[in-house]
Amino acid sequence: MRIKNLIKCTVPKTNKEHYLTSITALNIPSDEGTGDWHFYDAFYETADFVPKKYVAGIDTLSTNEILGDNGVYDAYSVLVETGLQPITDNVYAADHYRAVADMVFDLVRKVSTQRELNMLIILDDWLTEPEEKERLFSLTDQFRGVLTKKEYQRLESWKTSNWKG
Repeated sequence: MRIKNLIKCTVPKTNKEHYLTSITALNIPSDEGTGDWHFYDAFYETADFVPKKYVAGIDTLSTNEILGDNGVYDAYSVLVETGLQPITDNVYAADHYRAVADMVFDLVRKVSTQRELNMLIILDDWLTEPEEKERLFSLTDQFRGVLTKKEYQRLESWKTSNWKG
């Protein structure tokens, strides 16, 4: 497929440690059919608006020491296929499972109430199938060793509230 008029897109410098994540990565199309559906709002720029692009370890807490580069890939060709022309040649991004895991870790550490966490991350918005949730939970289970007891309880409660297997 050849795109004639690619739209310039400002993407922060990324690498396998500082990659697009959170809602930004969830808006990159996936062959699996997971994720969000607001690609235009997440990437297209106008003279009046440049969307926020979330980078792991900068805009969110880093999960690299826990998850390594699991789920981090070069999304450059996917962005080009959608009609964007990133300014850099490599655009590292989290796959949808890693993006949600990063969001969960960040918010479990930052929010003060279970209700707030449950309202901010509604898993059925992005991962609806039981096997998708299980794949995500295998990532979030790795956070146990670095979370406080209270944070881990918040994580487990969030998982329970999102499980409809």
